[in-house]
Amino acid sequence: MSDPVALAPATSSPAFPLSRRRLLAVACAGAALGGLLLSPAGQAWAALTPQAEAELAIFMTLSQRLTGRSNLDPRIGQRLYQALAQRDSALGQSLGELQAHLGDAPQRWSERQQWLARQILSGWYLGKIGEGDQPAVVAYETALMFKAVDDVLLPRSYCVSAPALWSAQPVERGV
Repeated sequence: MSDPVALAPATSSPAFPLSRRRLLAVACAGAALGGLLLSPAGQAWAALTPQAEAELAIFMTLSQRLTGRSNLDPRIGQRLYQALAQRDSALGQSLGELQAHLGDAPQRWSERQQWLARQILSGWYLGKIGEGDQPAVVAYETALMFKAVDDVLLPRSYCVSAPALWSAQPVERGV
């Protein structure tokens, strides 16, 4: 009698069940997802802690009262809040204090409350948080400074001349 194992057809099963194409597709999808989650847009989608959600709600209320606008974009608000929270460890307490004194005249606010109000307003109107060399740019086209003239002007998304052309001496022309 012959050996049953020897009569069985030889099947070649790969040691690794994924083909190279599938492995490459999984790697590319993972890299794209990782890049999305690490990008500023992906960080804006990240879940907030309950405390951060409460602070964000106060931030949005303050933003509406300070700007006089009720239709502020909540995505930009969340990005502004997160950029400000990264720069200020006591933001939650400061937001609560400013909210408590919002009915007072701005001249009666503490220096810290006035600073925070300026940060919130400049964030919405200029689209950035912070000053100096490393501001966190949050918005450009949707910054409120462009809303005042959006019926006539559109913000440029390109430079119309060479970089730093404004710093060169003007060319003198004969009359």
